Amino acid sequence: MNSIFRKKNLIYFLVLLAVITGFIIIDEYGIGIEEHFQRKSGFFWLNFLFNFTELEFLKNQILEKINEIKQFTPNLYPIEKVPYYGVIFDLPLALVETLLKIDEPIDYFLLRHKITFLFFLLSAYLFYKIILLRFKSTYLALFGFLIFIFSPRIFGNIFFDNKDILFLSFLTINFFYFQKYYENKSIRNLILVSLICSISTSTRIIGILLPISFIILLLLQYLSDNNNKESLKNFVIFLSFYFFFLLIHWPYLWTLSLSDWLNFFTPFFQAMNPTVYFDGQFYQSKFLPISYLPTWIILTTPIYILLFFIVGFYKNLKRLLFRFVSIDSKKNIFKFDLWRSNHEKFDLLVFINLFLIILLYISVKLALLSGWRHFYFVNFFIIYYSCFSVYLVMFFLKNKNILKKVFLFLLILFLSIQIYDIFKYHPFQSSYFNNFVSDEKKLKFEIDTQSLSRVHAIKEIMKIDKDLINLGTASWTPLEDARSMIPRKSWKKLNFVGTNFDNADYIYSNHYYEVNYQINNKYQIPKNFSLYKTFLIDGTRIYSIYKKN
Repeated sequence: MNSIFRKKNLIYFLVLLAVITGFIIIDEYGIGIEEHFQRKSGFFWLNFLFNFTELEFLKNQILEKINEIKQFTPNLYPIEKVPYYGVIFDLPLALVETLLKIDEPIDYFLLRHKITFLFFLLSAYLFYKIILLRFKSTYLALFGFLIFIFSPRIFGNIFFDNKDILFLSFLTINFFYFQKYYENKSIRNLILVSLICSISTSTRIIGILLPISFIILLLLQYLSDNNNKESLKNFVIFLSFYFFFLLIHWPYLWTLSLSDWLNFFTPFFQAMNPTVYFDGQFYQSKFLPISYLPTWIILTTPIYILLFFIVGFYKNLKRLLFRFVSIDSKKNIFKFDLWRSNHEKFDLLVFINLFLIILLYISVKLALLSGWRHFYFVNFFIIYYSCFSVYLVMFFLKNKNILKKVFLFLLILFLSIQIYDIFKYHPFQSSYFNNFVSDEKKLKFEIDTQSLSRVHAIKEIMKIDKDLINLGTASWTPLEDARSMIPRKSWKKLNFVGTNFDNADYIYSNHYYEVNYQINNKYQIPKNFSLYKTFLIDGTRIYSIYKKN
């Protein structure tokens, strides 16, 4: 019995606790603004694949699903115009939905939510393994596992975001297999690395930085290694399998003409250019200040994690610069290479990836919106360097028992506060701000950019009005899509009128706009409506309901 409770088994208890907790609360979350589009993409490509088969009974079921999507969500953007999104999640889930004949919207979206959540937990467990292998400390790895999961903005998305959280998960899995390869440079591990790199690339095009960084390390290995033949062989094997896996699992690539290949990256940088409300000012999405992402990360990450990240990143950069200026071009002394061990080589790989991400951000005019949601994958680097920092502090305090206990107490205290914030913001953790931000300051930013509050608001209105309800929308969100998380039998009570406020009984707004509402009256609340309710969490305004007088 005592062997069960050894510290190495604590991770399994934490994973089990996370699974149980997640499945208890998962149906309390709403539906993300992109989920209907992602589901539509899955069925589009599933239909594309089945057109190569003779399975008519399944092809007919898939077409029925596609027609239903067109009927109930007619305003979704055509997949044909943006066909480059990856299918590694959406296509298999569309197939499962078809084979199991899941017809109730709540059921098939909850299935997607559960798979997203479980897949993220797998990546969190592999993050634990990464920290354990890198720093040889079970307790540090457990700490990393907990702050990886309980980063508030990340936690708020792990139950529904099968795009940004999915990419964070694949990126984490990618680094786990990078690490495995550096520990054991077998052909099998190299092929696994190429497979996960290809999936990361198709999931989000920025994932191409992962194979690029790995190739950079292979080239550095080639320059510093006496066995150049082996390095060259690994380079060829990696690239060959990477492109093979990319082609075999990403059907979009099958449709490209020669001119499409020559302009491969162009479509990925074509985006809408809505107005974005940031720090009290309105900007066009493509012309946001360079401070946009750093500001969002600073304001929505727990303060102690930010401090640990800064220290860890600084120490890692300092060591790397020392290695660089001390390189012996004759390679007579091993210790003057860029790395002294596989652990340091892995640190270098992490650094190169983060450096490339920063370089991309500052050099390419990206059309950004929704805070740092599209860059949630950066949380891997934030937590990794935080763990690096904690490791350095613990190493420094290893012979100072009193200070060590004080430090551990503070870690537990900060983590407890972080978990309490998760509880306090539930189920809107994706709207979390840290203590740097006053209630007045929060009003200067877009909050519910995922439009999670739609379901919550509709249920609130249904409690007070049992008859047919005419619902208007004073924000940039398709309110009618929220009915997918409401039993189909209740749909007949809901009539969505959009911005046709003359026909509305209630108007919903999560105060998220694609226009400058100060000069554009598109979403102006009519004078014959009064504020019925504003839903606040910790001073953060999530949504408002207006009722006709």
